[in-house]
Amino acid sequence: MRLKDLLKQLVFLKELILMSKKFLITLFFLILLSSKSLAIEFIGVIGAAVGEINNQKNEKLSNGSKIYYGDTINVKTNSNAQILFLDETVMTVGENTDLTIDDFIYDPKTNNGNFVTSIKSGIVKTISGKISEKNPDNLEIKIPNGSLGVRGTEFLVSSNSDNNESTVVLLGPGPENTLGMIPGNIQLTDGLNTTEITNPGFQAMITNVVSLSSPTNAEVISQMSSSMSHSVLNSSSIIDSSKNLTTNLINSADLKNNIIVTAEKFDLKSDESASEILSSLSTESDAKEISVAMNQLQENIIVTDNENYVRTLDQDTILYDSGWFDLSPVETGSNGLTYSLGNGEGVSQVFDTAATQQGRAKVYVNFNKKEISADVLSKITLKGASTVDYSFTTPTVTLTTIPVVASVPMAMGSSGGVFIDQLIDSGGGECPADSCTSLVRVANTLQNSALTVNSGTTEQLMDKYNHDTSNSDAAKEVFQYGKFTTVDGSGLTGLGTFVFEGAHDAAASPAGEAAYVQSIERLEGSTVVIGKALE
Repeated sequence: MRLKDLLKQLVFLKELILMSKKFLITLFFLILLSSKSLAIEFIGVIGAAVGEINNQKNEKLSNGSKIYYGDTINVKTNSNAQILFLDETVMTVGENTDLTIDDFIYDPKTNNGNFVTSIKSGIVKTISGKISEKNPDNLEIKIPNGSLGVRGTEFLVSSNSDNNESTVVLLGPGPENTLGMIPGNIQLTDGLNTTEITNPGFQAMITNVVSLSSPTNAEVISQMSSSMSHSVLNSSSIIDSSKNLTTNLINSADLKNNIIVTAEKFDLKSDESASEILSSLSTESDAKEISVAMNQLQENIIVTDNENYVRTLDQDTILYDSGWFDLSPVETGSNGLTYSLGNGEGVSQVFDTAATQQGRAKVYVNFNKKEISADVLSKITLKGASTVDYSFTTPTVTLTTIPVVASVPMAMGSSGGVFIDQLIDSGGGECPADSCTSLVRVANTLQNSALTVNSGTTEQLMDKYNHDTSNSDAAKEVFQYGKFTTVDGSGLTGLGTFVFEGAHDAAASPAGEAAYVQSIERLEGSTVVIGKALE
């Protein structure tokens, strides 16, 4: 064989090897992408939707719609959408906006991942999540004439495809925040030049080239806000539709570790018994196991004597808003006690099981001032009656210990509620430190009543929560118990629990206490709450 021919064969062989290599690499990535799409069913959820919102398939998106890798969200005129992603990034999408999810990879155990989106046109407000917090370089927003990298912050992006102009506004947090949050930072580039925005309220623009950072004109903010003014949208509205998402993000190791960190940071005592309970959890514990453990924690707040004490709502306040979550009838409560499911045939005598029973709590925690208070709301439909909207605001009380555990029992009537002092602990431990969680003390026995101490009778207590219309003394009130727990001073995760109880007994006499107790029905529900700095 001539040398010339040999060289040709060697070149051909080399090219063949290169082609094979490229093919194998391509095949590998196809398999990888296929595996990823199978492993991650969805990457986010529409938590609030107003007006006309579609995806790239022209499918209508509404509250609760899932968002998938590669989706384009198109928000029409007079419309808004808000999206919560698995890493807790929140995007509020204004009218006339096209947003595409170019890349989303997230590991909730390590918070590692990559997140790339493209804004073709329109306005998007973003609160960055865990991916950016762990590695700021891994969150990128593409705009028609450039891109921006983000470090732990909240910001607005406005992109106008008609004049090829984009504006980016940093909303915060600033370097002087007292929550220990990483100061916001945005790097905006046109591909050649880069501008850094580090001051809240400052903006930068790209037309042909990127501009320097400068204070934002009030008119710009107004224009951006008007694009999102078609409904009241905030980060809390997301939680209602995405509690299953956020539940999966709870990490028991974080809960345990953050007790120590938060205690040191805010000069709080660390609850050793609570730490012991949480330490029994493994890193593989599911949300239900974690919820059970957190519900075991005992109240550790201090009620002040000053009834006129006003809660502090400032930049140090963290709002834990549960959103509306469902309550369900239970036969065995979280306290281990047994309750009635109705008339013996499973037909409720107190609560309308065909209706949606719901609770909601907005808990305000100021770790710097060591304060906690809450707005408590519920929608309860009684048997044969219309839905009753119960709501009240708790007193502002002092927190001294981490985990923060606060609870409140109420007697709720159609005209409102009063804080309960009818149920007491006689000293035998019937009601733990976080007050009575039920009308039932043990099987066939009611909780002790302060009414008997004040010349009242057990019968009066029984009448109070009795819903049997044949009894003229039946007051048809309900017992409500609410509890909130959080172990993290940065507002990571909290747990909210609601309980409602009522009885149905014609006699409601002391002699028939056992029958009364056996008629008590109970609604119960818990939900994970993600805390956000108060806006």
